[in-house]
Amino acid sequence: MPSRVSGFTLIELMIVVAIIGIIAGIAVPNLLSSRATANERAVIATLRTVTTAQTQCRGQAVLDIDRDGLGEALGLGELAGTEFLRDGAGKLVPASLSTSVGTLDSLGYVHSKGYLLALYLPDASGAGVLATPSNAGLVDADNAEVAWSLLAWPVTRGNTGTACYFVNQTGEILVAHETTYDGTVSIPLAGSALVGVPPTQIVAGALAVNTVGADGNRWRVLQ
Repeated sequence: MPSRVSGFTLIELMIVVAIIGIIAGIAVPNLLSSRATANERAVIATLRTVTTAQTQCRGQAVLDIDRDGLGEALGLGELAGTEFLRDGAGKLVPASLSTSVGTLDSLGYVHSKGYLLALYLPDASGAGVLATPSNAGLVDADNAEVAWSLLAWPVTRGNTGTACYFVNQTGEILVAHETTYDGTVSIPLAGSALVGVPPTQIVAGALAVNTVGADGNRWRVLQ
């Protein structure tokens, strides 16, 4: 007597595929959301670490190019000891940041946990210039004693993160959730989260606390 061959019918296969599609449709967005949330928590911690490092180095006058006894803000590479200090005296030892936070790409940005970081120092006009070795000569010593800014935005918006973050010498972290900053396609300017100054300026502006900043986005204090 011939044996019967058992298997799935076409309808059964279609039902299984549909179920898998539904499960994937639920699981994948949750996975992406969880990863983005983890990235955002990590970058917030990094911003706080950088703020502490800047405060300590300025207080100790680690860099004092104009010899007035007032410490100047440093770039990420300088703080991490991956670059020479602007005064040519050597590298910071011991470093105040981990090497990963001080390794700049070819554009001058740091990649960290799905985010790009950009630290700006002021020139003689108060405008922020990206803190890279090639821009060292543009940084004004007097203005660098009173101002700096650091921004963080997603490498791929909606995937590695959604929010944009800003911190400066005040130590207050601001966040904007409705920006469109995305990798190197859309990059925030140095004074994006300030008011009273153009978005390129970081000297003399006030924080855009729960209001629209110089970049046209609404910023709020991170709780």
